[in-house]
Parts: sequence; structure tokens; C-alpha cells
Amino acid sequence: MRSLVMTSCLLISFLVCSGQEKRRSAEELYELGEIASNEGDYARAVDWLTQCLTLKPGFTDAYFARAHAREQLKDVDGALTDYSIYLERTPGSPEALFSRGQIFYQLKKYDQAYDDFVRFLHAPPGATTTLYFSQSARVGSSNPVTTAQSGNKPLIYNYLGVIEQKRNKPEVAVAWLDSAIALNKNEADFYVNRALARQLLKDSVGAKADLQKALMLQPNHPGALHNLAVTKRAQGSRQEAQSSVDQAIDADSSMLAPYLERAYQRMEGGYLKGALEDYTQALDIERRDPEIWLSRGIVRERLKDYTGAFADYTQAIELKESYVKAWINRANVLLKLERYKDAVDDYTVALVHVPDAGAAYYNRAIARERLKQLPAACEDLRKAESLGMKIDAKLKKKICGE
Repeated sequence: MRSLVMTSCLLISFLVCSGQEKRRSAEELYELGEIASNEGDYARAVDWLTQCLTLKPGFTDAYFARAHAREQLKDVDGALTDYSIYLERTPGSPEALFSRGQIFYQLKKYDQAYDDFVRFLHAPPGATTTLYFSQSARVGSSNPVTTAQSGNKPLIYNYLGVIEQKRNKPEVAVAWLDSAIALNKNEADFYVNRALARQLLKDSVGAKADLQKALMLQPNHPGALHNLAVTKRAQGSRQEAQSSVDQAIDADSSMLAPYLERAYQRMEGGYLKGALEDYTQALDIERRDPEIWLSRGIVRERLKDYTGAFADYTQAIELKESYVKAWINRANVLLKLERYKDAVDDYTVALVHVPDAGAAYYNRAIARERLKQLPAACEDLRKAESLGMKIDAKLKKKICGE
């Protein structure tokens, strides 16, 4: 009997505990989410906060907390949605505006990022508890810890300057970056970004001065070294340009732009194997850019690696179907590989996209001549001539009988 009573008590106790588990309030679930987030367990935090919002969809702070956790998990879309919901309810929150603006910037949605950063500047000052790493609009910054309103105006001005530069408003970009530098004269990134805006304004003297100032503040600044290399190459100082870009790669081997610059320099100098190495390194960093595949294909074609060139041009086309230069280059390689019918097909696709491409008509005429399709070849040759292509008299006589 006593055993039965004890069993009953244990069962009642279990049921009570289970009921308490089920009856957790939204506030308790929110606190559990905050604890998990503070401990770095962001997946668990999202789970607790989702339960909180299921129980109480109007729990505004839970949206901000879940947005932050989702951001750490690289769930950009989820974070963006939660920040947006939070801002609908608290439109003047500087923390949410700051965070959502950075996400928009990363997604290259520059107009939306601009709006959020401007709203941030006009947001009333208030209590803030969230700590951020100060992210520059350039990869590789030192990222000092800051809060959303503690000295972040220079960073916001920097973002706005870079956005205006990307929107092709270099004069406005320079003005924003002037403001950033006025508040913080020791951030090398700001000078590099202003140099880029000044280059768009053809102010080479001011751009060079900014790059040199950035290097005084941070001697191994990869962005400054890379852009100085571009400037020196434009001025004809090849040796100095090579030295600067080498230093940029040594300073940060994860940056894409210096490899592309050095590859270009090496191609110009005839060092094709070195250019091939650099384009391969660039593709290890960024494989979704069709121009890099095209450039490596050109190098491989010059090295007479036609199979490799064909593969690279094909990859460029797969990434950008309307990439006419890739279609024409691949067709040229097919000519060299004596795959004349395939070459005709590629030239035809190129002409669908750009009907007045004289070179495509000329080369398709060559391919059709090899296939003994003389009437069609002659028609292409005449079309190429009408578009301004110079036609060799012997070739014209051979194909058209004139």
C-alpha cells in the first residue's frame, strides 16, 4: 500500500512538472533565449525565441533578439525579416537600423542600406546595450568594439560615402568621407575609400595623397597597396606597380582584387604562366564571377591550352548566358580545335545577343567555309564588311568567287 502511495505521488509530481514545462510564459522563454544567445548557442536561442513568439506574437523585443541570433547563424533572410518587424514597431531604434543597414549593404541593396543609415543618424539618442564590432566597408578592418551609438557616426559616414560611390555619385561620396575623416583622422580605410571616390573624379593627386596617408597609418594596408599599384600602372611605373601589388598580396592573401591586378600586369608583361597562377588563385576566392573565368580562358588560349580555355569559357557562359565575349571566344577556340559546326553554333548564339557583332560574322564565315557552306559563308562575310570589318581580298575571292 505504501509503495502504491509513493508511486502515485511520483506520478503526480511528474505530471505537475510536465504541466509547468508546458506552461512556461513568453517572458520565461525570452529569458532562456537571451541566456542561450549570451552563451553563444544561437541555434538554441532561435528555438526558445521562436517558442516565445508562437506563444506571444506581439513580444517585440523577441524579434530583435532572434534577429541577432539569426545573424550570427548567417541566416541573413531570417535576420532581415525580424529586424524589419522590430522596426515596424520601434521605427527609431538605432541598434536595429544599424544592424539592418549593414545587412542591406552586404546584400548590395545600397538604396535600402542608405535609408537605414540616414535614419540612424537622425534617431534620438537612447540607452543601448548591444555590442558590435565596428565593420568598415572594406574587408580586413581592425573591427574595434563599439555600441550602436557610441562613436559610430564616422563609420556610418564611411558607409554612406562608399554607397554613394557605388551609386556613381563621387562628389557626394567625397563629402561623406570628409565627414568621416573629420571625426576620425586615424582610420586608414576612410582614406582608401575617399581615394577611390577621388579617382572617379579624375583627382589623381588627391587620390594618391589619400593612399599615402592610409599607408602612413597602416603600412601594410592591402587596399591602399592595391590601389596604389593600379595608380602607378596607369602612370606607367610598372616596376613600382608590381612591388605595390606584391606587398598587398603579402599583407592579405584573402583579398581578390590584388590577384586580379597582378594577373593583368603579368599578362601585359607577357608572363602568362604567372597570370594563370594569379587567376587560379582569384578563382579560389571567387568562383561566381564570369569575367575571371573569361580572363583565365584568354590566358590559357594564349598558352595554346585550348581544352582548358574551352572549359573556362564554358564556365563563364554558364554563369552569364548573355556573355557575348565568352561565346565568341569559345567559338574561336572551337575553330582552332577544328570543331567547325560547334563554332558556327556559338557564333550564332553570340549574334542573337549582339546582332551587329562584325567579328562574329567574319569568324562564322571562316567556319562555314571550312564546312564547304560557301553561300552562307559569303553572306556572313558581306555582313561583316557592311559592319566595318576589313576583309582580305584573297579571302573574299576564295569564299565569294569575286
